[in-house]
Amino acid sequence: MKEQLQLHREKIDQARAYMREREIDLLVIRDRGTGDRSVALLFGTTTTADTVYVIAGDRNIAVVHTDDEAVIAATELFDETRAYTGEGPGETVHALIRSLDPGRIALNFSRDNPLADGLTVGSYRSLLKMFGEPYSGRVVSSEDYIQKLRSIKSAQEVAYIRRAIEITLDIYREVFAAIRPGMTEIEVGQLFIEGMRARGVVNGISRDMSPPIVMKHKIAHRPPGEGVIEPGDYLIIDFSVDYMGYCSDIARTAYVLKEGETAASEAMAAAFRTVREATDEAVAALKPGAVGKDVDHAARQYVLDRGYPNIFHSVGHQVGRDVHDGGTLLGPERKGYRQDSLGIVEEGMVFAIEPTILYEEGPAIISEDNYLVTADGAELLGEPQTELVLIR
Repeated sequence: MKEQLQLHREKIDQARAYMREREIDLLVIRDRGTGDRSVALLFGTTTTADTVYVIAGDRNIAVVHTDDEAVIAATELFDETRAYTGEGPGETVHALIRSLDPGRIALNFSRDNPLADGLTVGSYRSLLKMFGEPYSGRVVSSEDYIQKLRSIKSAQEVAYIRRAIEITLDIYREVFAAIRPGMTEIEVGQLFIEGMRARGVVNGISRDMSPPIVMKHKIAHRPPGEGVIEPGDYLIIDFSVDYMGYCSDIARTAYVLKEGETAASEAMAAAFRTVREATDEAVAALKPGAVGKDVDHAARQYVLDRGYPNIFHSVGHQVGRDVHDGGTLLGPERKGYRQDSLGIVEEGMVFAIEPTILYEEGPAIISEDNYLVTADGAELLGEPQTELVLIR
C-alpha cells in the first residue's frame, strides 16, 4: 500500500534527522519475534527468524534469514539485504559492523521508558558479542530519540489519526441515536462493537472487537456492566478505535432526560461548561516549547477556582500508535508523573485533553478530544463536544 510505504519512509527520514542531531552513526534494532515496537514504527515488518535492522547514514540494511528475504524485499525500504542461514545472524552482523566502522551505535534499550526498551538482556548481550571490540564499547541508548520519533507525528501518521477520529465520531453519532432508557451498559457497548464491525476497525485499546468504557455510575476504567440506564442518569463513554495502527481517544458525557425534561439540571450543565472552558484553557497553553505541567495547571486551576474537586489524573496525554503514547504528559508535577510532566511540547505531537469533574456524589463530567500541536498552537482534530448529549 502506497500510504504505508510513505509512512515508513517518513519515519525513517525522521530517525536519520535525530541521529544526525545526536551524532549517531548507526541505529540498530533487533527483532527476535518479541514484537519490538520500533520495528512496527519504522519498517512495519514481521519476520519469522532473528532479524537485525540497521539505519546507517543514507542506507537501510537488513540482516535477515533467507526464509525472510522476500518479506524484506516487499517493503521497498531496504537498500541492502544480507541473508544468513543456520542458527543466527552473528557472523553476518559482525562483518557488517566492521565494514561500516561506526563511531557511535544506538541500541533500543532504556531503564525508564518501556516504549524505548525493545531488547531483552540476553538480546543486548548477544548483540554486543556480535559487534565485538572496539564496537561493543561504542554503544549508547536510543531512548531519547526513539520516544521523540514516536511522539512527533509525520504527515501520514496524522492522516491516519484523523481518520480514526472521524470513524470514532461517526460511531458515537450512530450509537447515541440508538440508546434508550432500559438498556444496560453492556447493550450500549454492543452497539459500539456493531459500529466497529461495520467499518472494519477494532477497539484502539484492546486491539480487538471489545466494547468501550460505558458507565452510568462507579466511574473507573472498567468494561460496561449490567447497570440499567434510567431517566435521570448521566452516562459516560470513553471510546477509541484503531485505524491502520493509529488510535483516537474520545470521551463523551450524556444525560438521560426524565419525562417532561428538555435539559439537564443547571448544576450538571454548569459543570459541563466548566470542563469545556478548562479544555479551552489547556488548548490555549498547548504550543511548542510549553512544559507539560504548565498546560495541566492551566486547566486544573480553572476547575479548582470554580469550586470543583481537584482532577485526580493528568489533564492530557499523547495519542498515536497507542491510546497512551508515552513521552511528554500534560500532568501535575508529582510522584509517578514528574519525569513526563516536565517534558516539552513539540510541533507534531497529538494530545488527548480531558479535564474532568468527578463528584463524590452526583453526576460526573468527562469530555475528551484530540489536538495536534502546530507551529503556533494546537489544532482540534474532529468535532468537539460543545454540549451535553441528551438521551430522550
